[in-house]
Amino acid sequence: MIAVIVQARMGSSRLPGKTLADVGGRPMLARLVDRARRIPGVEGVIVATTDTAIDDAIVAFAEAAGLPVHRGSEHDVLDRVHGAAAKLGVSVIVRVTPDCPLLDPAVAGRVVTRFREAAGALDYVSNTQPPTFPDGQDTEVFSFDALDTAWREARLTSEREHVTPFIWKRPGRFRLANVVHDRDLSHLRWTVDEATDLDFVRAVYARLGTETFGMDDVLALLAAEPALATINRGHDRNEGYAKSLRADAAASGGSMEPSPRPLSRSEEWFARAEKVIPSCAQTFSKSHTQFVRGVAPLFLDRAEGSHVWDVDGNEYIDYPMALGPVVLGHTDPGVTAAVRAQLERGVAFSLPHPLEVEVAELLGQVVPCAEMVRFGKNGSDATSGAVRAARAYTGRERVACCGYHGWQDWYIGTTTRNRGVPVAVRELTHPFAYNDAVSLERLLAAHPGEFAAVIMEPVGVVAPAPGFLRRAADLTRAHGAVLIYDEIVTGFRLALGGAQELFGVVPDLACLGKAMANGYPLAAVAGRRDIMQVFDEIFFSFTFGGEAISLAAARATIGTLRREPVIEHLWRQGTRLRDGYNALAAEAGLGAVTGCVGFPPRTVLTFTDRQGRESLVLKSLFQQEVIRRGILNAGGFNICYRHSDADVERTLEACRAALGVMARALDEDRVEERLEGPVIQPVFRRA
Repeated sequence: MIAVIVQARMGSSRLPGKTLADVGGRPMLARLVDRARRIPGVEGVIVATTDTAIDDAIVAFAEAAGLPVHRGSEHDVLDRVHGAAAKLGVSVIVRVTPDCPLLDPAVAGRVVTRFREAAGALDYVSNTQPPTFPDGQDTEVFSFDALDTAWREARLTSEREHVTPFIWKRPGRFRLANVVHDRDLSHLRWTVDEATDLDFVRAVYARLGTETFGMDDVLALLAAEPALATINRGHDRNEGYAKSLRADAAASGGSMEPSPRPLSRSEEWFARAEKVIPSCAQTFSKSHTQFVRGVAPLFLDRAEGSHVWDVDGNEYIDYPMALGPVVLGHTDPGVTAAVRAQLERGVAFSLPHPLEVEVAELLGQVVPCAEMVRFGKNGSDATSGAVRAARAYTGRERVACCGYHGWQDWYIGTTTRNRGVPVAVRELTHPFAYNDAVSLERLLAAHPGEFAAVIMEPVGVVAPAPGFLRRAADLTRAHGAVLIYDEIVTGFRLALGGAQELFGVVPDLACLGKAMANGYPLAAVAGRRDIMQVFDEIFFSFTFGGEAISLAAARATIGTLRREPVIEHLWRQGTRLRDGYNALAAEAGLGAVTGCVGFPPRTVLTFTDRQGRESLVLKSLFQQEVIRRGILNAGGFNICYRHSDADVERTLEACRAALGVMARALDEDRVEERLEGPVIQPVFRRA
């Protein structure tokens, strides 16, 4: 049996009695029930209310309407819904709430259809992970088996007061899917939690005057009367869930005064690593020097969505996101399914695999400069391959660079990590300043006819000045050099086609990686056909260059990026974090010493002392305090598709607390004393 279960009660803390409040001459619950009955594929509607006396009114309503009713715990809503489903033999639950009297049965029907068409291959489908429909169109469909598992195992307040978080927070365990709208409408608020929300839905019913209007009718009404949308402006989505998360934090010591997190197993693994691994890590930016030792975990064990768990079992909201490659979220179901399918067919082959062609064709469809493609495994493979191709194509040797371009000799020789790089190699690479076209012009003019390439990150954390990217491109080509965009970071994150799509300046070659395969090792050089054909002659060849698992992951990742509003989600959540952080810094009186800068999908936190110099001590103190509160942060926010509203809310609460600690430490001139470990260290500095 597929049934709608409506969890309804009179005791709302923000708007008591709202469930039976009048909306156009009928109780709000009646409006919702009528709409729920018209959801395609639904066989019945059940009311799940509480066993408190105040909800006798809900029971009377249900009985008068001929609806089955179940009474259960007021606060353990998971138990209440589970009890209703078990008592009435529901095998598939459609969950809606009575505070959504504008629910469109056709929208909810899309979610039901997606679940039914999967024919048992999915455990949970919603249109909220992430949301793209207006708040008030929320629909979740899930199996009784998934609900039963959550009922038996969920322990957190947020997982008992709300029915489904235990399920959708565990994509590695449950098979999940999301229904998305072709436009992101999640900023529209059509739910009822506050008095102004009730005013809004009453205004809609007063104007449309019929029970059968749908989402498109409301959108048309708002287009005709935009002032209506201002009635209930100013409230956040999922405020109730955020409140439950605060209860989780309070139960574990509270976000303001967090309890210590055990790190004994991290230390044990570190002691073993010291004996066999130089620096105890394969990547400098993931090593113990980048985190406050004694507070931060040293080894992670597993990851799901936007969360990670260390080897001691401590859970964190993850913002390094593996240094940026994870754009959809850890263990994304679609990517994981593609990888599992390919595993059964093979990983490395003795001849090229069709996936090499398919993914190259996909890149040609989404990356403006990509006429031909060659694959590598790391960003450094791509940047070094592009530079070698440019040198072969032009017959020149000098390279101008702007940004970070990996570990190979030609670039790292320009930094303080240049030990082992021959002086002759160092002298062929010349850095220039971002947003300073004159510095590039002088460099090219100083060595006329000698530059093979200008390689640059088209944008970092500072926006390009008007005309800068175009001027740099014109200068490069006027001097006969190849323009290379290092889009290892910006590709598939700022826009599907990267910064070149966002800013409208197309390079000759582009280096791609990180987010292209959602964490699987894959990089690419893509660009103009005449330059790319040089790869027939230069040596750019890898045993694992055509490894099929990562290519399958890339095909699935790019497919999701094309189908779903991933990029829009990154911008939206990143904007909330960036602007929220800066508001909190100003609130704490720290606007002059710290800020969140950059484009929303990937932002960086800056810390300076009172004299305006970079302060690693302040950065360390901030990092220490947010990590103690369950936020893994290495100095910025890399956003993924699974970073939820609740994640952002919890992160900003942790930031508020950390900034408060910083403010007090600065006032007392005791910043370093507040550190529980050594100050973090830079990986390198520009030479």
